[in-house]
Amino acid sequence: MSIKKEHIYFLKIISVSIFVILFILFFLFWIISGGLEKISPNLPVYIFLFLDAVLLLIIFIFLLGLFKKHGKNKSLLVYPSRYILIKILYPMAFFITSIFRINRDKMQNSFIDINNFLLFSMNKQVSLDRILILLPHCLQLHNCKAKITDDIHNCLSCGKCNIKELAILADKKDMFIAVATGGTLARMVLEEKKPQAVIAVACERDLSSGIIDGFPLPVYGLSNMRPNGPCRDTFVDISALSDLIGRITLFS
Repeated sequence: MSIKKEHIYFLKIISVSIFVILFILFFLFWIISGGLEKISPNLPVYIFLFLDAVLLLIIFIFLLGLFKKHGKNKSLLVYPSRYILIKILYPMAFFITSIFRINRDKMQNSFIDINNFLLFSMNKQVSLDRILILLPHCLQLHNCKAKITDDIHNCLSCGKCNIKELAILADKKDMFIAVATGGTLARMVLEEKKPQAVIAVACERDLSSGIIDGFPLPVYGLSNMRPNGPCRDTFVDISALSDLIGRITLFS
């Protein structure tokens, strides 16, 4: 696997974030340096350099996990890299997109791709019965009367949305597919099923939240298609979903 242009977009935002953080640190350094110099003339410089070193070390560990080729030690780097990505870099990128009005969906899509890339790089094989597929309720036709949140097989099989195909896929691969109307229900399903891996289908915002909430559980994200706008009659690429399942279950 190689780094894709989508990954570069997120890394560019992180670069801007680092510049902003260094500027803030320098500003704080300038404000408090007068008081610290009374304790020791070099103390402000030491603190500033220490904070810079910590920030650069964090970035180095993340990039090492991202760019290192496959090997015995690769999986050992993935956890700290994902932790840094989810707990540190994503909040930084979210902050920067808020300040500079950068396209947040594009940033979140890049974040999801990098998360998937790191998980794939572990070459971890998961049995089909230990994978949970979480779907958003908006995949169901908005005026459909079937209650698929209890069981996806309650689908009326009219073929007007993806649910029929997904029910067939679940039976074919003997997998459990759940439809969640929100984060609370999704967490309940996770607690009940205790999967080893999750494939989540949703919009970029919900996928990003799910990856963060699910950590350290491996959560692979697949963005849905929204021809009618968000949260209404959305679709998922069944072929892409099948390929994603195959990559998780066939890797060795």
